[in-house]
Amino acid sequence: MNLSLKQYAGTLAACAALFCAAGTAQASYGHQPSGPQFSGKVTSAIDPKTGDVKICFKETGLKKDKQVDYLAKGTATASYACLNPGGNCPKGQYTSIKENVTAKASYSPDKYGTVSACITLKVPKAKQNPCPGPMKLLLQSVSWKDLSITDTTNKVGPVAAYPSKQSVNYGACPAPAPTPRY
Repeated sequence: MNLSLKQYAGTLAACAALFCAAGTAQASYGHQPSGPQFSGKVTSAIDPKTGDVKICFKETGLKKDKQVDYLAKGTATASYACLNPGGNCPKGQYTSIKENVTAKASYSPDKYGTVSACITLKVPKAKQNPCPGPMKLLLQSVSWKDLSITDTTNKVGPVAAYPSKQSVNYGACPAPAPTPRY
C-alpha cells in the first residue's frame, strides 16, 4: 500500500494525538493526589432518640506522627414544650432555639496516614428553663442544616456532609409511647 506524503503526515499526526491523549489519561488515572484530603462521602445521621447528629468521615494523606484536629459544625433549630406534672403541655408554653453548634475532636492517623471517625453535634439546650413552676422542658423537634467537617490542622474543608440537612419530629405533646412490634 502506497501512501502519499500528505496522507502519511496526517496519519502520523493522528497517531501522535492519540498517543498523547492516552498517556495523559493514563497519568491522570494512575496519579493519586498527595497531601491530606477527605476520601469518599462525609455522611451525617441523626439519632432518633436524642436529636443529636453524627458526622462521619475518612481523611487520607496525613502524616502518621502528627495529631489532626477537626471541627464539625451545623445549625440546629430545636423546639421545646413545657410538660406539666399531669403529663400535658399547656398552650403557649414553648420555646424555640436556633444555634450554630460546633464540636472539636483530635485523632492520630493510623499507619497508612488515615483517620476514619465520627463527631457528634449535640442538640442545643435552653439557657434557662422558660417553663413556670414544676414544669419540665420537653424536646418536640430538632432540625439541622449546613452540616460539615473541617480539618483545622491542615486547613482542608469545610466539606459538606451528606445529607447536609437532618430533622426529627417527636409529634404531639406529650410524646406518645413507642408501639411494641411483635
